[in-house]
Amino acid sequence: MHTVPAQSEAPTRTTLDVAAMAARGRAFVVREGSRSWYAKKAVPGRSSIRALGGSLLARLTLGEWAPLAPLRLGGQDQIAYEAERLRALRAAGEAVPEVVCLESGYLVLAESGQPLGHALRRAGFERSAELLTWAARDLARFHARGLWHGGAQVRNHLLADGGKTLMRIDFEEPLDQLMPLPARQAVDLYLLVYSATALKGLPETDLHRLGSRMVCAYLEAHAPDERMLGYLHRGQRVLGALEAGIGWLARAVSKDARRLFTTRAVLAEVLERAGDAPGAISDGQGRCDR
Repeated sequence: MHTVPAQSEAPTRTTLDVAAMAARGRAFVVREGSRSWYAKKAVPGRSSIRALGGSLLARLTLGEWAPLAPLRLGGQDQIAYEAERLRALRAAGEAVPEVVCLESGYLVLAESGQPLGHALRRAGFERSAELLTWAARDLARFHARGLWHGGAQVRNHLLADGGKTLMRIDFEEPLDQLMPLPARQAVDLYLLVYSATALKGLPETDLHRLGSRMVCAYLEAHAPDERMLGYLHRGQRVLGALEAGIGWLARAVSKDARRLFTTRAVLAEVLERAGDAPGAISDGQGRCDR
């Protein structure tokens, strides 16, 4: 369990509006005097076409038909949904930012730490492995409590308390309205490993080793149930068929495709070596032993 100091005072509406106009994206830092906050502005949800694409992707990779309405969530409803999740997780003792205020068009959070990605820049393989296996173990702990993130990418983690606490951010995706808990947790693990394959300065072989260590660390800390494993295996089969069909072309023209296939290979390899065994442990070289 974690505790995060409260920050009750909120920025003025004028300060929020000015900061939002200067921001490049929907999330931005707000400063007023010596104080600072992290804010999100409400934006329209996905188009019907993008929502349909998301629903078809969920059906293909997870076997779940995702309803379109939650996929189109946006505007004030989306930031209100995120505020509700943050408050619930914080009340449960999880390390997430405090909701300072929710008002028309904005969600304001206490500024809580430095992005994990900053610590990974030019960190080298061993330091990256240390930080990312920590993230994987903590995701396992989080899942063991029956929780899920929905945005478990590396970019949605902060280092707080001088680097002693790993904090999660970005809870805007209503996956609880789209799919069962084991599917949500499978998506979390996939997103965490996939996002790690974007690290710069490491060859693909090292990214594969790094992903293997992460999955092993997850399995060491938490035994996924059969339903979560089923979702992972289905996704691997689908991506494996895709790679067998057009992988030669996709790898040549798309860095994202290379990352996708690396993630698939990592999950397939580590789960096979672990024998899908709950409580599998890592030997530090990307192999899991009982």
